[in-house]
Amino acid sequence: MNGPKDQAEKLLGYLALDRYAARLRSLEVTRDALTWTRFCGSLSLVLVVLLFLSGAFMMFYYSPSPGAAYDSVDFAQFTLPFGDVVRGVHYYGWNLLLIVLGLHLAGTFLVGAYKAPRELVWVSGVLIMLVVPAFIITGDLLPWDQKGYWTTQVRSSIISSVPGVGDFMLRLLQGGSRTGIVALTRFYVLHSLLLPCLLVLLIAIHIHFLAHRGLSEPLHPRKVEITKVPLIPDMVNRWLILFIMVAVALGLIAGHWPAPLESPADPTDSTYVPKPEWWVLFLNQLVSIFRGPIMFIGTVVIPGGLAVLLIALPFLDRSPARHPVDRKKTIFVALMIVALAVGLSIMGYIEHFMAPPR
Repeated sequence: MNGPKDQAEKLLGYLALDRYAARLRSLEVTRDALTWTRFCGSLSLVLVVLLFLSGAFMMFYYSPSPGAAYDSVDFAQFTLPFGDVVRGVHYYGWNLLLIVLGLHLAGTFLVGAYKAPRELVWVSGVLIMLVVPAFIITGDLLPWDQKGYWTTQVRSSIISSVPGVGDFMLRLLQGGSRTGIVALTRFYVLHSLLLPCLLVLLIAIHIHFLAHRGLSEPLHPRKVEITKVPLIPDMVNRWLILFIMVAVALGLIAGHWPAPLESPADPTDSTYVPKPEWWVLFLNQLVSIFRGPIMFIGTVVIPGGLAVLLIALPFLDRSPARHPVDRKKTIFVALMIVALAVGLSIMGYIEHFMAPPR
């Protein structure tokens, strides 16, 4: 039997949970937070949840060993009921998440919402966007097909090009100089455990700063007082509707256009040349431009410099002006960087997808 002390502790626990629930019910957000013009953040969260759920489902059937990885993915996609839909939702979800995060970042930059007092909201958002490609990089190898294996080989050569620490980083990542069972296991742990924990932590930090710094004010503030609405159920209901719509849409797309799965990986087939994905075309083109001893400029210096510039932007642009017209120099520099990235991507697309085979 439980003594009075145990009963008192249980009662205190129930009271604490009740207070916490009451606090959640009392939270309010401004009504403009429910508008569809601010939906990129909510859509990003929807996609993250869908990716976690679909990834967890696939983990039930996946075996992280070179001899069984491909067969387990093949079984899940072509034999398991709705397996192709789940894997397709996972595949298309990552692609859509990159686009939505890019649009979210661009919109935040355009209206100057990264400025004081929202610097840390911006920094945490940029860190989230930088973590997402790591999921794709580690996930590409898991099916153990030709594209995933040889794409990983290309990325391994890029990692090894980092001066001083490249070889150490490569051995730490894949457990040796060759891509085998140790590399597959480490990529699986990174993809399904460590990176999700890091992403959840960054999202929690982002929401924390967002709650304390608030949403950015409109460029043309209205004199009408903005009313507030309860977070529960108003905001939660809107998010659930968006979740259902996105899940159905991605499910229909996945059912009609299944996620690609090539033939099993053949480490002896050195004639296979993987085609880069759309989001990495400009980086791949940088590697083509900077070859040999200066390869690290295209693989480390330029991408790393752009990442640092994004993170440091709120601390470099300290002017209070937020309207794009009043930030001509900053907007011009950003447009030049985007134009160069688009130009390099077009060059990469022509080279890899339109040029006749050699």
